[in-house]
Amino acid sequence: MKLKRAFLLSLLLVATVLSGAVVLGFQEYKDTLYAQERTEVTHSAEHVDVALERELESLQRTVSVAATNPALGRHGSDAQRRALATFLNRSTFAGASVVAANGTMTTIVSDISPETRRELIGADFSDREYVRRALAGETYVSDPVQADSGNYIITVSTPIHRDGRVVGTLNAAFHLADEDLFDSFAETLDSGQQLTVYSRDEGVIYASDGAPAHDFGHNATISQTGWTVSVTKNRATVESTIRTVTAFQVGSLLAVLGLFSGLGWWVYRRNIRQLGRLLGGFRALESGRYGIEITLDDAEEWQQIEHGFNRLSRTIEASRAERRGRERALERERDRFEALFEGVPEPVVSVELTDDGAILRDVNEAFERTFGYDAETALGRDVNELIVPDEDDIAAEAAAIDDEATAGEQVTREVERQTRDGRHDFLFRSAPINAGDDASRQFGVYIDITDRNEYESRLREQRDNLDLLNQVVRHDIRNDLQLVTAYADFLADSYADDAGDETRTERTYVEKIRDSAAHAVELTETARNLADVMLAEDDDRRPMPLRQAIESEVDKLDAETTDAVVTVDGPLPEVSVSANDLLGSVFRNLLSNAVQHNDSPVPEVRVSASTVADGDAVRVRVADNGPGIPDARKGDIFGKGEKGLESSGTGLGLYLVRTLVELYGGDVWVEDGDPEGAVFVVELPVTD
Repeated sequence: MKLKRAFLLSLLLVATVLSGAVVLGFQEYKDTLYAQERTEVTHSAEHVDVALERELESLQRTVSVAATNPALGRHGSDAQRRALATFLNRSTFAGASVVAANGTMTTIVSDISPETRRELIGADFSDREYVRRALAGETYVSDPVQADSGNYIITVSTPIHRDGRVVGTLNAAFHLADEDLFDSFAETLDSGQQLTVYSRDEGVIYASDGAPAHDFGHNATISQTGWTVSVTKNRATVESTIRTVTAFQVGSLLAVLGLFSGLGWWVYRRNIRQLGRLLGGFRALESGRYGIEITLDDAEEWQQIEHGFNRLSRTIEASRAERRGRERALERERDRFEALFEGVPEPVVSVELTDDGAILRDVNEAFERTFGYDAETALGRDVNELIVPDEDDIAAEAAAIDDEATAGEQVTREVERQTRDGRHDFLFRSAPINAGDDASRQFGVYIDITDRNEYESRLREQRDNLDLLNQVVRHDIRNDLQLVTAYADFLADSYADDAGDETRTERTYVEKIRDSAAHAVELTETARNLADVMLAEDDDRRPMPLRQAIESEVDKLDAETTDAVVTVDGPLPEVSVSANDLLGSVFRNLLSNAVQHNDSPVPEVRVSASTVADGDAVRVRVADNGPGIPDARKGDIFGKGEKGLESSGTGLGLYLVRTLVELYGGDVWVEDGDPEGAVFVVELPVTD
């Protein structure tokens, strides 16, 4: 009986507290809603006030800027009228006029009849407030004036200055209704709010649709014009919302009280002691005493709860033991995997393929050493953003690899990636971490094959070069030797056919034999140099004095050639370049080319050299007075096999020049001579 009485008293107390809470909450909500409405009305009025201020300031700035046009100060002139018409066409004003400093109107542009315009020009406007304010140096906005059409018009006036004094006023008329000025502000108000704008004399300039409301309101004054912006709202819209909320609150209170009463009575009818035992069992489970069993009443429902709880307790105990075993096994596997992951000498990554890219989840130490990113910096970022070079084709290839991996494919691809030491070639392999359909987690391994690729490339290049050398030996030298043989035969025949001219013929044939033999020797020398370059290693370069190499080849050409003039312009710089013993072959071939392909009666070759601006390189220029080189061939003359070995002008010597210069880390190109001929330019890096 005591429990029942206590329970009923508890219900009564809860009902009283809830009812009081509802009443207080309703009143608080009502006050809050009223305060919110007042705040919103105030905010709306101030918003419209600020917007109107800005609009009027914009109109004043427009008129003030227009008044700076010097033509407006030339009263009665065509220039003044054109300037006024231009201003009107470029603005939103309906009309504009200019009044001179004596108050006489000199020009007006407006939609008025010619008779009215003639009446106004020359009339005295000095008694108008907007004219007096502007002549006093003020940019002024007049009170609205209602026109015959019912529209309100304001006049914005500003002084026109010339040589520091006021010579007149610019006056612009603005139709408020034509521009829907106030309607645009009224549309920004909240639902139920009305906008009214009053002039200085409290006349209504504008009133939005709907009857004025006075329950909630706020006024704001526009400082420039003295107009009053009034925003109001009717209390009835708020009362309707309050009534709806009140009905909902009362209904909810009754429902909660009914539910609470029924639930309390049901709880009262049950055995509180059984609930206590059950709660005690759950508390034991929460504390980690898995496997505990409880004993409840013999009633069927309580027996089902008892058996269910005891099964749950035993299941949790067994699951707990199984989980501990799995955790120990996973720890062992994790330790083995981490040892393998970190022990691999190649960079290894674990990524998650998402819409944002291949996000790094783990990297080994080899990745940090190779690519220069520690794990703290790299994890969580797109691996492609870190190590893929910023080139469209390489980025597209990386995206294609991600697409293949997302589709569950195991990817093996040779790729180029940016390491801490520059770009390297890698053999990339990836595979999904999880078996099955989920391919979002991937392992990736980067095996550096840069040295292998470079070695293979070098072998291919040497093979091609040796093929070329073989072609030269089989083609050019064979032809020259055949030529030697042919002329020897002619020489023998000449002795028999024409003994009278024996001396002259013998001399001619001997000269031809000598030239052919010399050419054969030159080809042999070039072929030998090419073979040396093909088999040369980068590390055989050393500092070589430039001046000695150039002067030595110039002296050799002077000694071998009697019909060519070779000069050195200015002193040669005393610098060394990174080269080898074949440095002289570069200048020898350029000098020989300048003489052999020169069609002038007296071939002239000029050699000069100078360091570039920063002193890190030196440029050697070999200029001739020959026929020059067409622009279409300037890019091909250093190539091999572009036009065949029989084609003149693409000699093997220039290919040797380019090969040697590039081996030395330099560049070579050809320019047009001034006023004639060609200039071969060799740029080589300077070394200590």
